[in-house]
Amino acid sequence: MIYQHRIVIARAGKLEKRHEQFQAKALEALDAAGSVLIGAWEVYLGQETGSAVWQLRQFESLTAWTELQDRVAADQALSEARQRSLFPHLDEVNTSILRLADISPALPTEWPDIDEIRGQPRGYIQQRILRFGVGAAAEHHAFYKQAVLPALERDGARLIGLFDTMIGEGTTNGRSMRSVELRHFSSLEQWQTWREAQDNEPSLNQLIKSQWMPRVQHMDSALLRPLDYSRIR
Repeated sequence: MIYQHRIVIARAGKLEKRHEQFQAKALEALDAAGSVLIGAWEVYLGQETGSAVWQLRQFESLTAWTELQDRVAADQALSEARQRSLFPHLDEVNTSILRLADISPALPTEWPDIDEIRGQPRGYIQQRILRFGVGAAAEHHAFYKQAVLPALERDGARLIGLFDTMIGEGTTNGRSMRSVELRHFSSLEQWQTWREAQDNEPSLNQLIKSQWMPRVQHMDSALLRPLDYSRIR
């Protein structure tokens, strides 16, 4: 499987209208075309708070993703609906293609219909985009698997996935220098407890700040809230 990771930015109070139009004009049509939306999360805390949505779409292969782009472009009705109803409410869209890192938990290949998950508890998703020096991702991932991942599986936190970038910013010569980490929390209180432990517990603090962070060149972190049509929640 590969995954399309996208941020959709709609500033100046346009995000809610974008949500309405997306669900009415594009959501089901894209799902039916094979562009399966598995994650849709509004930025709750972080850059573009209240003005952006991160999306994660699943495809069987890079070929399937490429073919889908061609089908959508050729679908005149869908293209016109998006241009007329969605584009006026958007300021920016940035996309990359990801794959699960070898050390990541697996994700399902089949997902329930969106109507089946509406109204279910949503929780919160912490997304961290990690950037590494050239050739440093493999060494980071080995240390992450051995030391960081076990230490952070606590206080009810659950790692959803660790992804490497295949196409887009953060790649060189076919190698990823950019990973995306997604972690689930059932509540804000649970997330706060998890975060504070990294400051208050000496051994965990030492691991995270002295051993792990020097292996990361840059990190962008955001707390996301799943929308009601997000399958991952």
